Amino acid sequence: MKGCVYVRWIAAASLLLILAACFSGCTNQTPAAVPTVTPGASVPAGEPQTLVIATTTSLYDTKLLDYLQQKYEAKNNVRLKITSQGTGKAIELARNGDADILLVHSPAQETAFLESGNGLNRRTFAYNYFIIVGPANDPAGIKGKTPEEAFRTIMAKGKAGNTGVMFVSRGDSSGTHTAEQNIWKSAGYTYASDVQKSGAWYIEAGKGMGDTLQMASEKGAYTLTDEGTYLSYNNKLNLQPIVSEGKILMNLYSVMSVYNTKQPVEKIQLANGFINFLLSPETMADIGSFGKDTYGKALFTPMTAGVPSGVTADFTTPATAVKPLKVYHAGSLASSMAKAEMSYEASNPDTDVQLFSGGSAAIIDKVTKQNQYADVLASADAALIPKYMYPNNASFAIDFAKNTMVLVYTNKSRESGAINSGNWFSVLAKDGVVYAISDPTSDPAGYRSLMTIALAEQKYGNTTIFSSIVSPYSKITRKTEAGKTTITATNPSPDGKKLIIAKTGPELIPLLKDGKADYAFEYSSVAIQSGLPYLTLPAEIDLSDPSLSTTYANVVLVRPSGNTTVTETATPIIYAMTIPASAKNRDAAAGFVNLLITKNGQAILTADGQTPIVPSVATGTNLPAVILPNVKQA
Repeated sequence: MKGCVYVRWIAAASLLLILAACFSGCTNQTPAAVPTVTPGASVPAGEPQTLVIATTTSLYDTKLLDYLQQKYEAKNNVRLKITSQGTGKAIELARNGDADILLVHSPAQETAFLESGNGLNRRTFAYNYFIIVGPANDPAGIKGKTPEEAFRTIMAKGKAGNTGVMFVSRGDSSGTHTAEQNIWKSAGYTYASDVQKSGAWYIEAGKGMGDTLQMASEKGAYTLTDEGTYLSYNNKLNLQPIVSEGKILMNLYSVMSVYNTKQPVEKIQLANGFINFLLSPETMADIGSFGKDTYGKALFTPMTAGVPSGVTADFTTPATAVKPLKVYHAGSLASSMAKAEMSYEASNPDTDVQLFSGGSAAIIDKVTKQNQYADVLASADAALIPKYMYPNNASFAIDFAKNTMVLVYTNKSRESGAINSGNWFSVLAKDGVVYAISDPTSDPAGYRSLMTIALAEQKYGNTTIFSSIVSPYSKITRKTEAGKTTITATNPSPDGKKLIIAKTGPELIPLLKDGKADYAFEYSSVAIQSGLPYLTLPAEIDLSDPSLSTTYANVVLVRPSGNTTVTETATPIIYAMTIPASAKNRDAAAGFVNLLITKNGQAILTADGQTPIVPSVATGTNLPAVILPNVKQA
């Protein structure tokens, strides 16, 4: 899945260079160089075909699509039918099979659309920024503030009844409305309970961006808008940009082909041609100049003009796929899966590998409890597949890699010069030292972090370790009876000062790099990929050694699962894959799994600090025939 924000975005060219280094001398799966993007091929003369585009109001209101439509139709015997509305409604139209192309600007909603199996070939082609606009006299005094500070100030003064302090929201589930909600969340508010219907100061327009701007102008209120639409309406408004800086204001525009049972392959290929038209150098140049003659600056910036800091997006790989391959995987496999995706797609250009990461227990729940399908599922805890997926949701599991728990830090971490394998728990207990783990209720790395701490009490003969660095700073408890330790993490509730619990594993390294945490329990592979220093721990506690399985099994953890609780036992860290019963593309799934358990996949894992299991070990029944020669059946 190309260009995905929250699940994973990849820059194709750089990954291909990595793969080339990994696979030098290999055959079959070695990807070719990135091809040049060219416009969609012309359709033979005759009755024009029709492509329906569901898009957001900002692309329509700015007239960019009108401009590009003329250029596209001049070169192709295709007529574009463009329907413009909020992103939420555009996605609904596409999900119902009433559009061929989706062109919007809400990464989270786009990811959900892809996850439901309705999209292909997502590419990011342009960006601009959201801005907070308002009356020139700025009655709330938000100029110079961050977006979050600005929202807090508008709310406080609006609720207090300060004259002229109002906010007009799109209120229509559009991409801009979603971006607004993200800012409220980042500011510390729950949108539904703290913001909506919280007073006369907050007005939901339920309209497009142009109409919302006009309403805000008439009322002398603030609103959030994309910069392009604001510029195109500016001469009609009594509004000025007040806040225009902040990472959260980035506004990315993406396009994808619609995929569903109604969609014939020929129509998908036609849609792919339009995507490739958007990605062509000529169209990118057109986007980069659009609006300059009228507004003095372009309304949108094409990705070819330079990718903003902190954003990686695919805008070079041609759209060729006509079917998806949906892969759920543990967050710690993100880098390896991205490389495997590039390798697989290079040999199978008709397939779009779409990657969705998360805690292993959480992604299994999506398949077993939330009616989501998956073609491949890879768990960081091999035991979870037979335990929670057999017999209804899977029939086999393939153990393919191993890992180790370590303690990651930075050179700026408190006590980093003094910490070692014998005193790490004392360092974590010191005043001012902050450490982090991932969510033990859904992520194996999270509950393994707590298991490592509990095992340390046995290793060092110190029964106060858990009670000195975990229990006082959370609602996580442990009880030891007859040599068996039970950790209860049904409601972790960390204090956020000594102990931070990130929702997912991928959030841990940024916490360290941003200085919000001094140490984090993570897998050694993640530490290696991050380039950060890390402390190795004794084998008796790092869950790396199968010969110590009996020792590890002395620790169990109770976590929530739906309306009940389940118990996980400490085991050696082994990753496993399966092809769920819900898979819709089983042949491609078998090929992708086979890639990961053979030479090229093993090279990917090794380069990322994982230890491949060679040969991989399979348990269960009904393994695909292509996989059988490459596994050892237990």
